[in-house]
Amino acid sequence: MDFKICLCLASVEAVAISALSPSHEILSYLPSNRALLFLGLVGLQWLLIKFYRIFIYPAFVSPLRHIPGPKNNQFFIGQLVHLYRASTPIELYMKWSSTWPESPFIRYPILANKEILLINTVEAHKQILQTKCYDFVKPKFLGRLLGEIVGTGLLFAEGHEHKRQRKMVLNVFSVPNMKKLLPVFREKADEMVSFMERKLKETPSGNIEVQSIYTKATLDAIGVAALGVELENLRSEELKLDFLQCYFRMLSQPPLSALISFIHVNVPIRKFIPLEANWGFVRASGGVRTMLDRCIEERIREVKSTDREKAGGPESRDLLTYMIEEREAHNDELTIADIRGHLQNFLSAGHETTSGALTWASYVLATRPDIQDKLRDEVIQSLGTVGVPTYADIENLHYMKNFLQEVTRVYSPAPATWREADKDIVICGQFLPKGTQIVLSPPVTNLSTRIWGADALEFKPERWDALAGDANTPYGTETFGNGPRICIGKSYSLLAFKVMMIELIRNFRFSRSPGLVELGDNYPPVQNPAVTWRPKGGMTVHMEKIAWS
Repeated sequence: MDFKICLCLASVEAVAISALSPSHEILSYLPSNRALLFLGLVGLQWLLIKFYRIFIYPAFVSPLRHIPGPKNNQFFIGQLVHLYRASTPIELYMKWSSTWPESPFIRYPILANKEILLINTVEAHKQILQTKCYDFVKPKFLGRLLGEIVGTGLLFAEGHEHKRQRKMVLNVFSVPNMKKLLPVFREKADEMVSFMERKLKETPSGNIEVQSIYTKATLDAIGVAALGVELENLRSEELKLDFLQCYFRMLSQPPLSALISFIHVNVPIRKFIPLEANWGFVRASGGVRTMLDRCIEERIREVKSTDREKAGGPESRDLLTYMIEEREAHNDELTIADIRGHLQNFLSAGHETTSGALTWASYVLATRPDIQDKLRDEVIQSLGTVGVPTYADIENLHYMKNFLQEVTRVYSPAPATWREADKDIVICGQFLPKGTQIVLSPPVTNLSTRIWGADALEFKPERWDALAGDANTPYGTETFGNGPRICIGKSYSLLAFKVMMIELIRNFRFSRSPGLVELGDNYPPVQNPAVTWRPKGGMTVHMEKIAWS
């Protein structure tokens, strides 16, 4: 048998030598220029390598090939079209998770059959986010997805640099500093109530689109907290800095713009698309950076000015002033780009998280009058119909705390985030080669029936009074992440939500708008693709002013 194989190989070799002999006519087609021949061979080698990486390696060689995952992959583009056509950003993730509930990872391909792993178990989350956190980094493509909206800053810092920057910025979010922000939250909550009262007078039907109002209120609050600037979105049509329109353009993209952004994540095409759907997004992203640069320059002059007290210098403890003071104290160790990056992180993520939570909370209140009544009863019994609650008063609202935790569990503001293995590593017994990209989708944990029981998809604030198993650990919910990279602005967002919700529940009664009546028990449609969990077309609810006797 071996002799026959050797004889066959010898015959093939003879044919090959004959084909390349000087007398063979194929030579007449070869370029005479050796450089061109060399480039042709290099090109052929490149094509062979690409063919191997795209078609051979994932199917027959990759150490990830045995991980379970969907089989309905499309040629060359894997699950990309399915993800784009899904009704929500997490529809397929949830389907896969329920299909393979015990697997630490679920494998699916995207463009050029690149392998992506979805984190699927509590233990896998724990190892990646806590015990081996700094063995994973943000992949480069994430800069194309999030960097244009939320900037770089702490979000994209890695390793020692992340630890250094986090330690510096963390002081801003201490409990004493959060208490100092209470007057800001109260003022913006009062302005929001006044704005809604005006809207109700202008709208006899009482059907109000609330998401846009919450965006204005939370942007105004974070304008003071982060920049020390009154943006006045709730007070006037004449805006000092138009962050509102910029963020609306980036976070509520029309279909063609959303498609361009979706493709841009996988193939960097942004600068090559001469369409308004693309350039409108680019202008909005650039507009945010320009406005922030202007704020930074003005604040640097104020901090350096001898007339600083008149400008509000030492008393102003907003994030921008704090970072500039740190910069001055450490000989410009913090660059202008660093400062802008931190501000973009906080400005975009901070207002969007809080406004999103308020939006979905309003949906719950409008569709669940039993929950609305319990929440209002607690607020009125503990705080009365008017008056200014203290930090301790707010923290003692037990049902409010449960309600907020359930809102952020069921309606996680971020559908997904990504990591990439910075070196060869083993997680839950699975070898991950360097460069392996993984997806962390909070709803996979937050809505897991393995963790939260058969009623995981139901909205039940009282479940937080009797947590058990994994639900009673930090890794039962991943809304804000966990470990060293947990969302640094979590305490800010939660406190702002509570202060604003207190005033909403004191002043208004929520019920179903005609659109919600038509939906019945069906879930409101959400944007996809999208960076955040937003209802498509906003959230319209019926509101009426409460007149307390």
